[in-house]
Amino acid sequence: TGEVLAMASRPNFNPNRYQKVPQENWINRAVAWAYEPGSTFKLVTLAASLEEDLTTPDEMIDCENGSLVVAGHRIKDHGSYGLITATEILANSSNVGAMKLGQRVGEKIFYDYIERFGFGRPTSIALPGESGGLLRPPDQWSGLSLASISMGQEIGVTPVQLVTAFSAIANDGVLVRPRIVRGLLNGSRYEPVQSLPGRRILSSKTSRDLTRMLAAVVESGTGRAASPEGYSAAGKTGTAQKTDSTGKYSKTKYVASFVGFAPVSKPVITVLVVVDSPVGGIYGADVAAPAFKSITEKTLSYLN
Repeated sequence: TGEVLAMASRPNFNPNRYQKVPQENWINRAVAWAYEPGSTFKLVTLAASLEEDLTTPDEMIDCENGSLVVAGHRIKDHGSYGLITATEILANSSNVGAMKLGQRVGEKIFYDYIERFGFGRPTSIALPGESGGLLRPPDQWSGLSLASISMGQEIGVTPVQLVTAFSAIANDGVLVRPRIVRGLLNGSRYEPVQSLPGRRILSSKTSRDLTRMLAAVVESGTGRAASPEGYSAAGKTGTAQKTDSTGKYSKTKYVASFVGFAPVSKPVITVLVVVDSPVGGIYGADVAAPAFKSITEKTLSYLN
């Protein structure tokens, strides 16, 4: 429905003593923080490829043993993947596979799908300080940009944008604007706030295919630690390098995340967990997926 059931941002602060904490603590990161999403953004790459009939979930794609040179830059996978299916590209989070699919889609059409999912502009959730993220038009892309964006770099998203995008898959391809107010009390009279109609961005078939592919991430891929006890879930891990003071990608600072929906057959909730600069583990599979599992189990139990 787009109704936000819970939203938390850390570090937090006492609003009565806001001047005693750094200004960066004042923001609501869920709506105001734009970050590179990493592999969670591969959802858009696969969605465009499937919707444009450029691949199928079972197509075998050569991932070049986990290494590909694009515009003079060698980009590697975490594993040495050869011929794997498009479903396995998502389940194993292959950068090479995502880049190859992005190249099939092409800059203009890929940009259209990014906008179609709502990236590059605020969701209009009615909370102060919302960011539209960072999305440059294709005429400002370099020879490396299409490959980079295909795997979630060179683009800035907000948590609320990403959770809205994944909810569209759960909603059979219909994008619904998030909201925080269900109704207003006028004295003793309750007045429901009319929700805006959703906007179809993908076909039902593409959404069903993506749901099965995202379920494979949790069942047999990088998101196994996100699997909630007693329920099914579909989602995606993400591990993105942060940029350092020189503008280059850091070797020590990361953003780890997991986003998904549950249960798979009849989704009720979408949950996103993002951890900025985790200490110890750095991968979304290790850091964010277990939190998704815990939150999802408790929430679905609470909702009966």
